[in-house]
Amino acid sequence: MKKVSIIIPAYNEENSIKALIKTIQSINLNKLGFSKEIVCVDDGSTDKTGEIIKKFSGVIYLKQKNQGKGAAVQRGIKKSKGELILVQDADLEYDPKDYKKLLKPFLKNNRIAVYGSRYYNKSIISFNFFGKNKQSFLAFFFNFFLSGYFFLLFNSYYTDLLTGYKVYEKSFFNKTKIKTKGFETDHEITINLIKKNYKILEVPIKYMPRTKKEGKKINFFDAIRAIFVITKMKLFKL
Repeated sequence: MKKVSIIIPAYNEENSIKALIKTIQSINLNKLGFSKEIVCVDDGSTDKTGEIIKKFSGVIYLKQKNQGKGAAVQRGIKKSKGELILVQDADLEYDPKDYKKLLKPFLKNNRIAVYGSRYYNKSIISFNFFGKNKQSFLAFFFNFFLSGYFFLLFNSYYTDLLTGYKVYEKSFFNKTKIKTKGFETDHEITINLIKKNYKILEVPIKYMPRTKKEGKKINFFDAIRAIFVITKMKLFKL
C-alpha cells in the first residue's frame, strides 16, 4: 500500500483549517490502495492557525517563519514519509473528495504527476463570473494566457497551471533541487518535470473560489513572478 503525504501550506487560515483537516481525515483511501499522512506547515501565521492544527491527533505540525507557499511545501516534503506528495491549499476552494481522481493514475503509471484542472473539458460558459462563489475573470484570463505562453516556450499545453491540486512522486524531489519559495515554485516544478521526462496528466476537479476578503492571497505580483520564472527557465538555467 502506497502512502500519500498530504502537504498543507498554511498562512493565517484560522477560518478554514479546522474544517479542512476534518474533511481530509474523513476521506478513506484504503480501498484504492493508499494510506495517508497529513503534514501541515504553518508559514508564520499570526492568527490561531497553529493552535487549531495542534489540537488534531495524528497530524504532523511544522512551524516556520513566513517564507512563502513554495518554501512551506518544500519543508513539508522533506519531513514527509509518503511515496506520493499531494499539495492541498489550506482554504476550502478545493474538495478533498477529489483525492481519488488525483491518485488513480498512480495505480498503473510511474514517472508521472497529476494536476487537478478546474478547466479540463469545460467551456467558458460553464463558469460563474457573477454572484456567489464567482471566479475572478482576470484570474481566469491570466490562467488562459499563461497556458498559451507556456505552450509557446515548452511545447506542452496544460489547461490549469495555477491549480492548487497537484500530486507528485516524492522520488522526483529527491533528485531535484527547487530554488524558488513563493507561488512561482509550482512553475519551477512543472518545468523540471518536463525536463526530466515526467508525464503530466490532468483530471477534472471541483472548485469553489473565494475572494480577497475571504482570505485569497495570490495576487498580480505573483502573476508577474510566474511569467518571470517561466521565461528565465526557458532562456537560462535557474
